[in-house]
Amino acid sequence: MPCRLSWPGVDVIALITNLSPAGLALSLSENTKLAMKEKARIDLPNGITLQVVPVHARQEPRRLVAGFKVATIERGAQEWEALLHKAEK
Repeated sequence: MPCRLSWPGVDVIALITNLSPAGLALSLSENTKLAMKEKARIDLPNGITLQVVPVHARQEPRRLVAGFKVATIERGAQEWEALLHKAEK
């Protein structure tokens, strides 16, 4: 699922590769400069907005895979719960 990841001065499109109640993993362009421990925001197409903190990142061929801890659900808490439930199946 595509999403938008943003933090001050940066706005990138990413793909969600995994999600759980605690966090999610994103696949980003290999050129993305991710600042660890800096809060970021993830906007999903279904009206969900999450405030997240990056907790790990690893470089893979032609992409950066990063894990984010969900700090707060800014918007769409019910939609987030439904998405998590759907992902568990």
